[in-house]
Amino acid sequence: MSSLRRIVEGRTTLFVPSASLTRTEPPTTPFFFNPAASVNRDISIAITEAVGGGGGTFCDSLAGVGARGVRVANELSRRMDVTMVDFNPSALRVAKRNARANSLKRCDFVRSEANTFLFSRFRRDSKFDFVDIDPFGTPVPYMQGAFGATADGGVVSLTSTDTAVLCGVYPEVCRRRYSSVPLKNDFKHETALRILLNACRRIAGMNDIGIEPIAAHSTRHYLRVYARARVGAAQADRSRRQEGFIASCERCGERGSSSLPMVRCDGCGAKILSAGPLWRGPLIDPRIVGAALNVSRIGNLGGGAKALEALLGVEHFPPYSYSVERITSALKVPGVSQSEVMRRLASNGYRVMRQPFEKTGFKTDASYGAVAEAVSAVSRDADVEDAPLQARPT
Repeated sequence: MSSLRRIVEGRTTLFVPSASLTRTEPPTTPFFFNPAASVNRDISIAITEAVGGGGGTFCDSLAGVGARGVRVANELSRRMDVTMVDFNPSALRVAKRNARANSLKRCDFVRSEANTFLFSRFRRDSKFDFVDIDPFGTPVPYMQGAFGATADGGVVSLTSTDTAVLCGVYPEVCRRRYSSVPLKNDFKHETALRILLNACRRIAGMNDIGIEPIAAHSTRHYLRVYARARVGAAQADRSRRQEGFIASCERCGERGSSSLPMVRCDGCGAKILSAGPLWRGPLIDPRIVGAALNVSRIGNLGGGAKALEALLGVEHFPPYSYSVERITSALKVPGVSQSEVMRRLASNGYRVMRQPFEKTGFKTDASYGAVAEAVSAVSRDADVEDAPLQARPT
């Protein structure tokens, strides 16, 4: 067996490949472990605790060395029966060792390809309360199996590491994999999350299953979404009504959202491109995210608390954000502080928050016209402050 090293992640002891801790890119053989995904797993622990109080059944369908599954079994306040699935027998042996290292007895280990196992659990009496999909690349091939193996009201969690595809670097690949057009815009990670969620909605809907997103985040090199499965044709139809498109004008910075693709900018009349179809509805359940944040703080779950806190309030805003840099360029005024623009909008009675999925940008319920006026006003104020004082005549 490959050289292993003992680490502690959260409150759990794990034996992991030594090479994964020293190389820039963790090796995929003889089995894979990504130490940089610890925040991913921290948030998973917090949300699983917040949703079910820690009770129920959990399937780690691409378990590897069992880092997520063993932590779920070990760190929740109530017992969670965990099934860890992987096709690699060497990885499963390490997963079993990790379970023993934490004195866990309620874990099952299954050597199987993920979809083969998930499709075997479509019977109503054999479904899971939580199903996790954490592949290398796109999760699309596993979506039907994941939602079909999840009980009504249960949660499917998905990771996507093909971020460049969803963010518009490879638009043709996105069309092929996700049946959506991406845009490499100022809020491309939020657009990517919404394309990913709509793929979940579309594929789950094929089996008369609707979805209700409860959390989503963009961290480092991956995207992550959590969604409840709601069984029934009516639930699937309700989810379908959240499908639509987002457009952003490259000329003036206007944004918009519609059930159909937009071709002309409402602000300047320029031709625009739309991203979609994608999920236009809420990305989070604020009650669950708030509870998960408390779990993260109490449990000292590293970067998980920071990522969850950034999501609070995002449900109040439209599915896009604004870029101060783009608007000042369109207005042909000097650059201004984003914080000052946000303060101006707030003082004018609008809601405003920093874009939680991007390094820059802000979200607001103000119209584009109101945002542009706030940018202009801040720019005028800055000009007045910077103007030289005129000497009085003697």
